[in-house]
Amino acid sequence: MSLKRQAPPSGPTPSAVAEAPKRHSTISMAVGASCIENTQNQQLASLLASQIARAAAIFNIDEVIVLDDVERPDRDVPSPAAALLARILQFMETPQYLRKALIPMHPDLKFAGLMPPLDATHHLRTHEWGTYREGVVRHSAPGDGSVVDIGLEHDALIPEQVAPGTRVTLHVGAAPQLSQVHGQAVHGASLAAPTDPRAKEGRAWGYLTRVAPSLQALLQASPFEGGYDLCVGTSERGECTPAEELQFRPYRHALLVFGGPAGLEACLRGDAWAAKYRDVAQLFDRYVNTCFHQGSRTIRTEEALFISLTFLDPALQRCCMD
Repeated sequence: MSLKRQAPPSGPTPSAVAEAPKRHSTISMAVGASCIENTQNQQLASLLASQIARAAAIFNIDEVIVLDDVERPDRDVPSPAAALLARILQFMETPQYLRKALIPMHPDLKFAGLMPPLDATHHLRTHEWGTYREGVVRHSAPGDGSVVDIGLEHDALIPEQVAPGTRVTLHVGAAPQLSQVHGQAVHGASLAAPTDPRAKEGRAWGYLTRVAPSLQALLQASPFEGGYDLCVGTSERGECTPAEELQFRPYRHALLVFGGPAGLEACLRGDAWAAKYRDVAQLFDRYVNTCFHQGSRTIRTEEALFISLTFLDPALQRCCMD
């Protein structure tokens, strides 16, 4: 006999997800796509990509950049490894109730069923309520606004006319506000920017994803106003400062950069900036070794991410401009 799980009859309740300390500054993370290129098959590549997404969610990263450091004849065309990593990152960041409408089937997602869910703070369940909610526009009409699926029993209505199939971030208020429109119960909501939960309330709200074809594109094409004001590179050849002594200058938008299996040094050698910079450390405000007592000759990418984010997180929390 199967048992059906039912939502509380009183409707959505405030989310029970434990929230991280509020932080209005953003933290971005760049990962070399060569780590995907280095895997033995697509299944292992997919699992590695899912671990990168998990690290981003656990440490409340606001942007994940795929640094395309894979050797290829045309630098303007993303490598298959970068495309797969970016697609899986976007897939996992998208709330599950929106995936069918937003993400078409693709060979890169063949092993999506094996990936652990993010269960991130913006992945609200049907019985949970939050000030913001992600949705997809069902339909819109001039003068009538747009009806948005937000993963609840009732859709939301916004006054703006937005193209159907568009993902949107909505501000839905502290409590549900249902009204009748053309005989249909809808939640009142207003259109918000995807960065509003972080900028206005200091809340983690998923991550943006982009592909950077070069180090220049990585460092100079920031989506944040004013660009990155703190750039930190990680390498076994970096400075060995204990975590409790590590200090950064105050920042609004920090960028953490992780190379592929050959490190950031190899990334610079294959980059157009190789003629401009002799040492990759010159590109960063700090170039840090986050595991200077390692007992193995090599640290895998997924291991380096969790080690480094744990090592850097206290200093990043101390130095953000909040």
